[in-house]
Amino acid sequence: MRSMLLWAKLAFICTCLVLIPIYQTLSQAALPAYFVIAGAFLAIYFTLPLWKMRWAAYALASSLLAVLQIFVLEPSEFLPWLLFYFLIIDGMVSKSQKSRTLNLVAVLLPFSTVFFHLNQPEQGFFHALLSVLLIGIGAILQAYYSDNEKIDKEWKALLVEYRLLKRQVAVSEEVARVEERNRIARDIHDSVGHQLTALMMQLAVAEQSAKESENVSGILAQSKQLARESLDGMRKAVKALRGEEEKGIASVIHLIRKLEAESRMRVQLTTKTGVLSVPLTNEQNIAIYRFVQEGLTNAMRHGSSREIAVTVEIIGEHSLQIAVVNKIDGPLHLVEGFGMDNMRKRMEALQGRVVRVVTDGDFTIKGIFPLKGDT
Repeated sequence: MRSMLLWAKLAFICTCLVLIPIYQTLSQAALPAYFVIAGAFLAIYFTLPLWKMRWAAYALASSLLAVLQIFVLEPSEFLPWLLFYFLIIDGMVSKSQKSRTLNLVAVLLPFSTVFFHLNQPEQGFFHALLSVLLIGIGAILQAYYSDNEKIDKEWKALLVEYRLLKRQVAVSEEVARVEERNRIARDIHDSVGHQLTALMMQLAVAEQSAKESENVSGILAQSKQLARESLDGMRKAVKALRGEEEKGIASVIHLIRKLEAESRMRVQLTTKTGVLSVPLTNEQNIAIYRFVQEGLTNAMRHGSSREIAVTVEIIGEHSLQIAVVNKIDGPLHLVEGFGMDNMRKRMEALQGRVVRVVTDGDFTIKGIFPLKGDT
C-alpha cells in the first residue's frame, strides 16, 4: 500500500514538472534555471525520510516553488500551484499534531510571497480559499489514516493474543493427555504389576511344596510361566504407553510447522547430525516448543522480517542447543517480559540456561540444556 502511494506521488509530481515547460513558453536563459529548481525539488522531496527535521525540507521545497513561480514563471501560472497544494496535503499527513503544524507553517510561509505578486486580487482570494479547503481535507485525511492505523494495531494485537491463547490451549491439552497417560501407567504398574508379582511368588511356593506330585508341579510351572509372561507384557505395555510422550525432536518439528502455518511466518528449520534420534522427555519437548513459540512471538512483535531461522544441534554429545534468529532494524531494547521469563525458568528447570545475543541486523536467542540418559 505504501509503495503504491509513493509511486502515485512520484507520478503526480513528475507529471506537473513535465507539463510546466510544455504549456509555458520558457526562454533559453530560463530553461536551465527551471531544470535546476525542478531537480532540487525532486531531490528534497524524495529524501524526506532522511531528514531529521521534516519541516525544514518542506520549507526548502516550498521556497523553490516560490522562486520558480516568481522569477522563472508567471505568478498566475496554475501548475506550480498544484505542487504547492500537494505539499500542503502531504505535510498534513503526520503522526503528531506538532509535526503537522510545523510542516504546514513551513509550506505556507515561503510560498505566501507569491500572493503579493498576483496581478488580480480575485486570484489571490481564490488560491487562499482553495488552500484553506485543502488544509481541511488534509486534516480529514490525517484523522482517517490515524484511525485506520489505530484499528490496524489493535487488530494485530488481538490476533497475536488469539494465537497465543490458541497455542496455550493446545499445550494445556497435550500436557493433560500426557499426565493422564502417566497416571494410567502408574496405576497399571502399581496395581496389576504388584498383583502379578505376588502371584508369581505364590506359585513359586506352591511349586516348591508340590514337588512330590509331578502332575501338580507341571501345572504350577505352566501357571508360573503364564504369570511371568503376563508381567512382561504388562511392563511392555506400560513402557509403550509412557513412550508415547517421548517422541523426540520429530514431535517438535511438527509443532514448529504448525506455528509456521498459524503465524504466516517462514521458519527455516535446521536439525544437525544426531538431533532426530535423540530421546527427549515430555518436559524437554514442551520446553523446546515453548522456546520456539516465544521466539516466533518476539519476531512478530520486534522483527523487521517475516523470516526466522531455528537451529537445533547437539553440543559435545551431552547438551542440546536450540537457537532462534530473526532480523531487526537498528538497536533493540528488549525488556524481559512474562514470556521470556517463562523461557528462562523452563530452561533452568532442565539445568540449562538462556543466552541472548544482539548483533547488527540480527537478534539471536539460544536455549541450552543437558541431555539425560534413560533411567
